[in-house]
Amino acid sequence: MSYVCQTKNSCIKLPFFMRKFFVSITLFSVIVLLLSSCTQTATTNPNVIPTKMTISLSKTTVIADGVDKAEVTVKDQAGNDISATSIIVVDGAAIVGTGVSFESNQIGTYQVFASKFGIISDTLNITSVAPPAAKYSTKVLAEHYTGAWCGWCPRMVHKVNNFVQNNNKIIPVRFHNNDGLSSGSIDSALRARFNITAVPNVVINRTSIFQENGDVNNLADSVEFRRFLQKRSVLGLALNTTISGNNLNVTARVGFDATISDSLKLIVLLTESGLVLPQTNYYSNKANYPGTPFFSSGNPISNFINQFVFRRSPTTAFGVTIPVSSQTKNGEHTANYIVDITGYNPANLRVVAFVVYAENQPKTGLLNVQTVAAGGTQAYD
Repeated sequence: MSYVCQTKNSCIKLPFFMRKFFVSITLFSVIVLLLSSCTQTATTNPNVIPTKMTISLSKTTVIADGVDKAEVTVKDQAGNDISATSIIVVDGAAIVGTGVSFESNQIGTYQVFASKFGIISDTLNITSVAPPAAKYSTKVLAEHYTGAWCGWCPRMVHKVNNFVQNNNKIIPVRFHNNDGLSSGSIDSALRARFNITAVPNVVINRTSIFQENGDVNNLADSVEFRRFLQKRSVLGLALNTTISGNNLNVTARVGFDATISDSLKLIVLLTESGLVLPQTNYYSNKANYPGTPFFSSGNPISNFINQFVFRRSPTTAFGVTIPVSSQTKNGEHTANYIVDITGYNPANLRVVAFVVYAENQPKTGLLNVQTVAAGGTQAYD
């Protein structure tokens, strides 16, 4: 059972299966909308309904690194390209878009065909081959949404802090809602983008809502991060930072281990730790929660220390586009930023940089992330 707070005056007990249900409903609604749109097009434009379909691949062998891909082209009986309005099926599952790619754990030969309004194309084979050894280590971003007014939020703070202490490949950023550490419009924009309607919540790699078990003492749900950590990274990041007065100078470098044709964005965030703010605590002296870390801490916890809190971003939280000309194997993109750190404690600041797929593309989410203490340097690793 998970406990969440939707507003300062509304905290509820949410079963684990319901957290998944809400995500499923959202996805289902999108699928229905897409299908409805296709049906409407067919009704008003009957000529797009094919009587025969042919399929071709730009190549029949791809490297299983998550980015190398074969483009599928589908044509109707008149030779018209209907790829964008067809359903492409790989190994029995429909894909998004027309590019076929595989992760490093998907080595083998697969069947590909296309379908539209019940008409099915011929079937082709495509083979994925093992990629070379990874040049860069894989790290995972955990964006944690919380609030000092949320009495259940100490649970997730405790969990994420423990996850990070036990695995330095998990890199956290905390976004506060409607309290003294709130990031205001940034928090609202991100919550809207990822459909975060209650706290505590964690988004992993900007693609997945963390499915926690609701038990403050049970950290077994850290397994949620495993599938992200097991992915092979096709790019890495290096950071060099210096402090000059109230300015933090940041040089971010992105190194590529594969040629990537998709549009990418670089995001740089600044976080601060050691921030004290009274924290509402529903675990205080409650018989149902004996032995929890917050049982004897009082309500509120007057000296609650907040770590990894988002402060500001020189790129905005949604990023700056990387020139596609830099996105070649062994290529590098370099960007320089100056961040005003007036009012912050330089000793408690960290820079977090990561690369994501740009909006409105078949692929979504994060490719890799890096962090360094302000004033420090982190080489590619």
